[in-house]
Amino acid sequence: MGNFDLCIAMMAAVTSVIPSALIVINAKGQILHMVVSKYSEKKCRRFAEKELFRIVKLIFGMRNADMVYNTYKECCYSGAPRELFKLEHITARGLKEYFQWHFFPDPSTGNTIIFVRNITETTLLTEEFLHITEQYATVNQELRVAMSKLDLYLMDLEQAHKKLAALYRITAIVQKTVNENEVLNEILEGITRELGFTCAAILLLDKERQELTIKAHRGYSNNVRIPLGKGITGYAALTGQLIYVPDVRHDPRYIKGTHDGVSEVAVPLIVNNEIIGVLDVETNQAKRLQDYDLDLLRSLASQISMTIAHANHVSRVELQAITDGLTGLYNYRYFQTLFEREFKRAVRYKRPLSLLMIDIDYFKLYNDTYGHRQGDHIIRTIAKIIRQNCRDVDIVVRYGGEEFAVLFPETTVDEAFKIAERIRMAVAEYPFANKHSQPGGILTVSMGVAGYPYDAQSETELIDHADMALYRAKRTSKNRVCLYRDHPDVS
Repeated sequence: MGNFDLCIAMMAAVTSVIPSALIVINAKGQILHMVVSKYSEKKCRRFAEKELFRIVKLIFGMRNADMVYNTYKECCYSGAPRELFKLEHITARGLKEYFQWHFFPDPSTGNTIIFVRNITETTLLTEEFLHITEQYATVNQELRVAMSKLDLYLMDLEQAHKKLAALYRITAIVQKTVNENEVLNEILEGITRELGFTCAAILLLDKERQELTIKAHRGYSNNVRIPLGKGITGYAALTGQLIYVPDVRHDPRYIKGTHDGVSEVAVPLIVNNEIIGVLDVETNQAKRLQDYDLDLLRSLASQISMTIAHANHVSRVELQAITDGLTGLYNYRYFQTLFEREFKRAVRYKRPLSLLMIDIDYFKLYNDTYGHRQGDHIIRTIAKIIRQNCRDVDIVVRYGGEEFAVLFPETTVDEAFKIAERIRMAVAEYPFANKHSQPGGILTVSMGVAGYPYDAQSETELIDHADMALYRAKRTSKNRVCLYRDHPDVS
């Protein structure tokens, strides 16, 4: 094996570990060989002799296709490797994906090796780290500004020292803790214990209901709901301004939250100029708060806003990592994790577990006839039909291409068969566009079902046997559900 062949073999092995693709094209830009993560060899062969840059244009758009083509030409003319460090792509759901493209020429054959790597997760985490770093710098600057405004001649030096020390302790905890609930509770604990406030609460804005609800608190009840614009906290959320009431007994806006409250401060929580909630504190002391007290609360409100924004962003990134961008279903990688967990649970507790494999009949014919946009619409619609006809506990996955899988915990094969039949009929009866041009005049799916413990004793067996049942359904009449136990090769 030559060095060039060895290079291809090594990069092909990489595709089994990280999301990537290996493509070999000739001087005409036609695909000679392709290996793609999660794609079978059979599926990859479908792209043989296809024009690569036409496919790139369909998937990534004209602008990105031009960048890929120009880099490829530079590689060909120079005879040296070339790289596209970060190509940005917007999915059908409006989510960003990022890819690295590496081009390697082979002077002996005139071919070019292209290695494409999905770097979305790495890029998003890097951007998030930079974003959080900038936010921490802003908060620290606010702390310095707040400290500079302290009038050391008009305040008690001992009290100032205690409050600043408390603020530093609270912010240190925030920077060391990554769990959102832990951070918020530590902040409230510091506000009541270190800063001397009787009660403290973090309320988040429910945009649909237009009301504030308790996220975490000290000294209030759990079921507090305040309409936007009502009370002191609601008014702070409505106006986006800090509201300080020295004596709530004389303010008609006050909504009683504690039996001995005297003064109240409501500080809006703001992220990217959008109000997401309110930090509310009360004290039972008649002593008037100073400007530095309010500045400290503003700094803490910034910490809280940053913590909530970070938690929301991490949740979105995690969701994007485990879901399919076209259908919103779980992706194949996350399916492997869920499948391993559910199979071990079924074995441990001796409970049934069924697996349904689904394939769209004659999908290539429909896709080639009406184009990828219509084909994507078919995949999204069928994914929705499958989800609507399954239970909340069922795990629905886009397995790859036009294939889906459904994992049924605590479900026998007979029970899974009934659900599969319901899905099959719902797809066959759906008024898909151009369905009458399909063989038989309808657009259908074929399915295979296998179950633990009667059909399989291992994870691999369960997948293989469900796939065999699907193959039998495809090989016979299509538009049917086959059970593995009915396969003639099963004893």
